[in-house]
Amino acid sequence: MTQLLLNISWQKFKKTVNDFNLFSSIPPTNDQHKLRNQRISTRLFIIFLALSLAILLLYTSLIDITQTVNIKSPTNQQYSNLYSTYSQTLKCDCAQISISYDKFLHIDYTFHQICNSVYVSQNWIDYLFTIRQYANWYSDDFRWTSTSTFQALRAFCDLVNQTIGNHLSEFYSSQFVSASVVPTETFELQADSFITQLISTMANDFFLSLLTIRQMTQSDAIYSAQETNYGLNRYSVGSANGYTYAYWYDNDTCSCSTSAKCSYQSRMYSSSKNDVTFYIPGMQIGCYIVESLLQSDLRCFYNQTCITKVESYFEGASPMNVTSLDQALLKTFSINSTVEDILNS
Repeated sequence: MTQLLLNISWQKFKKTVNDFNLFSSIPPTNDQHKLRNQRISTRLFIIFLALSLAILLLYTSLIDITQTVNIKSPTNQQYSNLYSTYSQTLKCDCAQISISYDKFLHIDYTFHQICNSVYVSQNWIDYLFTIRQYANWYSDDFRWTSTSTFQALRAFCDLVNQTIGNHLSEFYSSQFVSASVVPTETFELQADSFITQLISTMANDFFLSLLTIRQMTQSDAIYSAQETNYGLNRYSVGSANGYTYAYWYDNDTCSCSTSAKCSYQSRMYSSSKNDVTFYIPGMQIGCYIVESLLQSDLRCFYNQTCITKVESYFEGASPMNVTSLDQALLKTFSINSTVEDILNS
């Protein structure tokens, strides 16, 4: 009996499905051909509807739905965590759109050790001045020019320090402007770019000032107070009139009348210009103290034996017993690096 009822129910279900028609005619028709077409249309409609719903559900499950979440005044750690997860969509507006560089940047710099040494101290310069006054040295004798040479070296150190200080002061007071928080990687790249530009600007300004002074000195043929570029002679003994003549350097191949850069190795004489008792390694003397200093290197002052040798020729004062520069501190330069090379770096 149960089996019979199931068969009857199944047959009714099949007939209902088979006769299901969403597109029946109005008024109803008994035309079997039309009814068949209407049932086929119904089945196709149901199939396409099911496929459309399935595709819609699949698409909805795959796409990301953006949800906006506002966090007021997040901490640095919160921002970093959010950025690591939502870097493409995270946006954080700044409550303050500008801030001075000194609030988040500090630039450390180190001078060449010569600028912190005894060789640019007033005691050393006074000591050299005492030696200079002891006798009438030749104008290209190291004992005559050394005072001005180390004064010029100290002036270079002071000028570099002043240039850096002025530019850093201006840089620190400048404003970093951004309406939104800049990602750490981007900010670090920008900071590196700012610092690189600052260094370039400082170097350009320093060398422009130095170049201007050098060119003006040469073009105006200024007479050196150390008498290293021109000499003065009277026409005759007792005459009030005289003439100047240019000095020659580099084995008499370079005249101070045509070039300010003429130089040769600095030296100390005995009693005559033909009697050189000691050549100072690395040091140059020429038409102008500044030009010859730029061509000089400091190798002698890295060598205690050389320094002691130089001081042994100083008369009129007790030795200062200064110590040599430390070669272990040389990282960017060598002992043969000229002063101009050091300034260029």
